[in-house]
Amino acid sequence: MKIRMLETVLPDLLFLAKPGTILQSGNEYEARANKNGAISGLCPNGEYLGVRPGEFVFKSVPAWVQAIWAEVNPQALDGTRIENKKE
Repeated sequence: MKIRMLETVLPDLLFLAKPGTILQSGNEYEARANKNGAISGLCPNGEYLGVRPGEFVFKSVPAWVQAIWAEVNPQALDGTRIENKKE
């Protein structure tokens, strides 16, 4: 799954975060979802950082995540390629 950031996102507790934990606006990142559909982007330093609705859009997404987000924030799915495999 891939996301494109609409805003730059930093950890809430920056002083506890590993250096380089950032998702920059305009960039695309690999991402993962938990069973509830919460999305985390893979930062350049290898850490995952959770993102909120409105901070990103999907570039590609598994069908099961698409089904969740179609109800939560359908704007995040505009222009998304739906993946057939489950991630």
